[in-house]
Amino acid sequence: MRKSKYMMSGGLAFLEESDMEKLRRKSLQGWHITKITFLGYRLEKGEPEDVIYTIDYRLLDEADQGEYFDIFEMAGWEHVCSEHNMHIFKAPKGTKPIYTDSNTTKEKYNRLAKSWQKASAILLGILLLFIFISWNTTGLLQNIGRVGYVVALTLFVPCCMTYIALFIRKSKKYDKNGGVK
Repeated sequence: MRKSKYMMSGGLAFLEESDMEKLRRKSLQGWHITKITFLGYRLEKGEPEDVIYTIDYRLLDEADQGEYFDIFEMAGWEHVCSEHNMHIFKAPKGTKPIYTDSNTTKEKYNRLAKSWQKASAILLGILLLFIFISWNTTGLLQNIGRVGYVVALTLFVPCCMTYIALFIRKSKKYDKNGGVK
């Protein structure tokens, strides 16, 4: 019997709650997340447990990690794994959610959207550079510009769409006064 397997993510910017619920159902079957991987999660076989999962987005210095994880632990959440600025925690079913008010939830999505906004801006600059190269050169340099354009466009479109989805999600989740809809 396999001891580990891969679970595809639905896209944290689009289906965060759905992913966390799928992880909970897998834990009930004895499959527990051990790592955030490219476009998904690595799960390992263990004893079934009824836990809930949540994710937080925060870029941490090594010096800040201990205090950050201690705060979650005091609230009943156990750190499971991290990858770059994504940190997954688990807690027994019924534990109070990490984000209970609109301001902290809004901050969470603002932090996530900011990194996608920066990535989109950088990719847009690279895309424009390759357009300039392909339009204003000939021969090998022009071909390099065209290939670079296709690669940059292939990365820019999903990155930009993710940023837009986060912006829309944040906008739909709150009313004019900042309250949760």
